[in-house]
Amino acid sequence: MLLKTYGKNLLKKESIFIIISMILTLVITLLSAHYKWGFKSAFILATGMFGVLTSFAFLTSDNFLKKLLLFGIIAGTTELIADKWLVENIKSLVYPPEEPKIWFSPNYMPFAWAVVLIQVGYLGWLISRKEKMIEAMILCLIIGICFIPVFEQCAYYANWWYYNPCKMLLNTPWYIIISEGLICFFLPAIFFYETTHGKKLAIILGIGEGLWIFVSYYLIYNLIE
Repeated sequence: MLLKTYGKNLLKKESIFIIISMILTLVITLLSAHYKWGFKSAFILATGMFGVLTSFAFLTSDNFLKKLLLFGIIAGTTELIADKWLVENIKSLVYPPEEPKIWFSPNYMPFAWAVVLIQVGYLGWLISRKEKMIEAMILCLIIGICFIPVFEQCAYYANWWYYNPCKMLLNTPWYIIISEGLICFFLPAIFFYETTHGKKLAIILGIGEGLWIFVSYYLIYNLIE
């Protein structure tokens, strides 16, 4: 049933574009890891992909994607609070000292989070349009746990960032893996509400998601570590 739902929804132009953007993001991330391109490739990928999504939204007058972009950049900016806690307070996350930063984070980080939240959340939203919302939310949690850590692993080899030793799976802490599942859990519901509401709600939900990123990291870190 889920495959039929995906098959039908994936035929739409918006869906095809976002899935292609997700594949392209993964390919560039893998190449960056293989060739160790460093933090400049992370900046180009994050800002470039956000620019591509934005261009598509305005060229096609896609109001839904415009709201998702607003939600994503607000969430990514609010997430800087979580980065500050990871870098400065518990000293778990380490970024290259020479790269340009916003507060304690690389200057591309709000764009990177916006792209990831849109891409992963969109997969769950496609399911929620025909199936029960809880199924879509569980799917997003699983994607977050299984898919996003691939980027974390690639980030290590690409010299984007690394984590100081703690309870790890390869080069990614377990608290990061579980937290990123929780971070993605509510995305289908958020996207559902954004289809029927305006930009003000997108801003509020973006702030809420950014704070939820911090809460997820804080709770799971203290449970595991």
